[in-house]
Amino acid sequence: MGLLRVRPTGQEFDAILVHKERLGVLLAAQQAAELAGPAGTALDALTELEWVTFPRSDSPAWHDELTATLRSHGLDPRAQAPEGQRLIAEVKLAAVAAGRAFALAPPDWSQAIPEGVSWSPLVGHPLIRRTWAVWPADSRRQDLGRLIAAFEQPSSD
Repeated sequence: MGLLRVRPTGQEFDAILVHKERLGVLLAAQQAAELAGPAGTALDALTELEWVTFPRSDSPAWHDELTATLRSHGLDPRAQAPEGQRLIAEVKLAAVAAGRAFALAPPDWSQAIPEGVSWSPLVGHPLIRRTWAVWPADSRRQDLGRLIAAFEQPSSD
């Protein structure tokens, strides 16, 4: 079993959705004060900023989905992260804090958000990050079946 951002197509794998996150935006605090309203920040308000992205090769379909959504809101996400370079949190936060960029992050991001950077929900929740548990469709392993069944149990939150 693997955890993937994109559900594979075809008949060779089975999958179950295990987590959905509504992505928000990280902005320099001053920009957040100017751009965020009571419901959050609208994507189209970010047109003058550069998206701090990850290499497309890390997850091509997810990258393309994000890029398409940004474009549909009037953004031009042409900046590309260099192939092979990992986008670590410190780099993302430094780029945002400089005031010329934004980054995407879930509300419960594990990284501490430093002073001078602010997280805001996106108005209308246009970006949903999904995590899928995926396994071979022909698997008959009992331990895998128990793990999948645990994912199917309703959560208590």
